[in-house]
Amino acid sequence: MMICAECGRCGRRSILSQRDDANERQITSSEPAEPVTLRCDLCGSRRVQVVQFDSPYLAMAFIAKRGSGR
Repeated sequence: MMICAECGRCGRRSILSQRDDANERQITSSEPAEPVTLRCDLCGSRRVQVVQFDSPYLAMAFIAKRGSGR
């Protein structure tokens, strides 16, 4: 699974990571996790939408603005 992001202000699209569910480790902690906030590295906007893809080909099409991610 590929995790990508798209900025709502400037439209920049990027790949964040490749997630491997089989090797994913779980972190146990007594403290609650802080909410994750993303910020666009181009314009600084916090209106970033995370999109997940099952295939690296779909992720590359999304980055090349040939796929909407929906």
